[in-house]
Amino acid sequence: MQYKERIYLYFSKKSPNVVTQTIVGSDRIKIHKEYLFDLSGSEATGGNPYKLFDENCDPKNGLPGKPVTDPLPNRGLDLFFPQGRGFRIVIDLQVLCNLTEIYLHERGFESDSVWVYTGDMHQWNLKAGLKTSGSSSQWGWKKFALDDSVKTRYVMIRFNSHKSTITELALYGHPLEKLPDPPTYAYTGARLPKPTLRTFMGVNSYDHAPMKYMQPFYATRLYQSIGSYDNDTVNNSENISFNFNSYKLPKEQQLKYYVDSLHQQFGNQLWLSIRGVPTYLAKNGFSQNSKPVTAPGMNTEDPLSYERHSRLYWNLMAVYGSNKFDTNELQFHDVPRFSGAGSFEVVENGNEEDATWTKDYWLPTEYFAVSSADYDGHEKQLGPKHGLVVADPNAKLMMSGMIQLDTQRVKVLNFLCQTLRKDKQFIWQGGVQYHYYCNGATLTSPPKGGLTPEENKLREKLAAVREAQYRLVPTVPAILGENGYDRNQTSWQSVPLLPGYNEAQSQGIMTIRSVMAAFMSGFDMYNYFMLRNSTNDENPPGVFGSSGMISGPGGHIVYPVWYYWRNVVNKLANYQPDSIISEKGDVWIYKLRNKLHPDSVAYYFVSPTKNGKVVQYFNFKIPAVKGGSYIKLNWFSVGEAIPADEKRTAKENTLQLDVSEVPVFVLLAEK
Repeated sequence: MQYKERIYLYFSKKSPNVVTQTIVGSDRIKIHKEYLFDLSGSEATGGNPYKLFDENCDPKNGLPGKPVTDPLPNRGLDLFFPQGRGFRIVIDLQVLCNLTEIYLHERGFESDSVWVYTGDMHQWNLKAGLKTSGSSSQWGWKKFALDDSVKTRYVMIRFNSHKSTITELALYGHPLEKLPDPPTYAYTGARLPKPTLRTFMGVNSYDHAPMKYMQPFYATRLYQSIGSYDNDTVNNSENISFNFNSYKLPKEQQLKYYVDSLHQQFGNQLWLSIRGVPTYLAKNGFSQNSKPVTAPGMNTEDPLSYERHSRLYWNLMAVYGSNKFDTNELQFHDVPRFSGAGSFEVVENGNEEDATWTKDYWLPTEYFAVSSADYDGHEKQLGPKHGLVVADPNAKLMMSGMIQLDTQRVKVLNFLCQTLRKDKQFIWQGGVQYHYYCNGATLTSPPKGGLTPEENKLREKLAAVREAQYRLVPTVPAILGENGYDRNQTSWQSVPLLPGYNEAQSQGIMTIRSVMAAFMSGFDMYNYFMLRNSTNDENPPGVFGSSGMISGPGGHIVYPVWYYWRNVVNKLANYQPDSIISEKGDVWIYKLRNKLHPDSVAYYFVSPTKNGKVVQYFNFKIPAVKGGSYIKLNWFSVGEAIPADEKRTAKENTLQLDVSEVPVFVLLAEK
């Protein structure tokens, strides 16, 4: 984006999502909150563009008000105001407008610069600039008159730093085209097919874990370092020789052999989460969280700066995708050479680039840039042999896992696709991935230990995210890419201990409860974190050190969570979410239905507490059942053998169960 070195529409809140005018006037333009875009991605950590528009003011027509709310973030100030770019908010007016006046309300305690631009994401033109005074005696409205030639759909306000405080912005003018209807906030369109538990339940893995433990996990998210693929120190990308199969390692640790084994033995899928920087950048002082530009000093917001990265992704998919190429066309030195292996089609280009605990935070504009290059060479502008889908049209890019449930970042990334790509394609068709842990952390307070999924309102939070994503990108899966608990009670991610159960058993129970909460939320996939511990220590300290289902790299100890997971997914593999019966009181109830046999249903019962609650002789009325009986699943066991289930009689179409904090599953066939 180039600069030639807020337009404020004064409105009040009519609903949580809409900003509307409070005074009827033909020279003021209506704007919706959905059309405000924070290019720094600070909304998940305290920034709020709407605070430029949330107070009842109309300075042009004699209602100046006393606006005080500030749109700027109050955390991560060094991250969201990159040097030379500042903090940027873009307003989409939806149609071409003739702007006549801009009003800015200054309320800064220090002196710094603010600029207002018109144009678009390819070219911004400066229309107003203000240097805040830093003195309360100078606070108030500043007016900027525009000539009649200022016609634009987009407006951008840019803050040099957090010191440049503007608490309101007002825009005046009139639309030159018919305004579209306001956005609809209740999604009523088509939805993706419901997952089965088999396709829903996946896992994260550091490396190629022993195959005997992989059966219960339909999808494996495999962490990979780009430095192991691009370890060539040659600077000219046309002469690079990539390494894709680690052929010098034992066969079980070679990627092709491992993926083929997952397919052939279990029918399981795998996607790669490739992060980091090539070896040559690491040797030039780049951290593993740095932007992998082709050469140091390149513009990190320009897709063309990621030519080498994009070339890697083309070669990767030429090797592992479904299209076969002459291997002489490929840039890799593995032996034997191969192409068109058909091993996988989904690749995630990174991991948690939105992390605010590192100086290498990625702006949404930077992540869009590398992703557009990785997807198709930024619409083939990088030339042939660049991008996943250029090598294989069936390939899909998955969004790098975000550190929280941040649909605002998704909104901004979708906006960048709409405005910076000619095809307006949302490029992460493999899925939008969120990471979330039930620990009660807030923006201002760290977690002190894990919470149950019910007290953390996991299902409700995920359901809200799913609806928001449907409004933005309705054809793209929503994936909970990380969720889990540590056994070690010194971790701030420690599992809540249930009375009568040890740390390992409690971990397994809470994991099943978390899976069911996510399953009923409308999400499309859940990946547990983590398959194995980070070390061979049976109870390693530290966050996520003891979250594994099996111990250390060798996996010699199998924890209860693995057995519980295996038993549940095997017994309920073909069941899909049906309905939420109850989420009140001492017994919560969900209903599932068999995809292959729709008359077969499963009920899930649990006490949503962690204090040892047991509801004895709980009666639940059900529809008439075939044979007058039901099956109580036995999944709560440890050992290689899958436990036998219990057949019970439903007297007068009533189930009678003891319901505790250990979930109960009941199967029956409806008449």
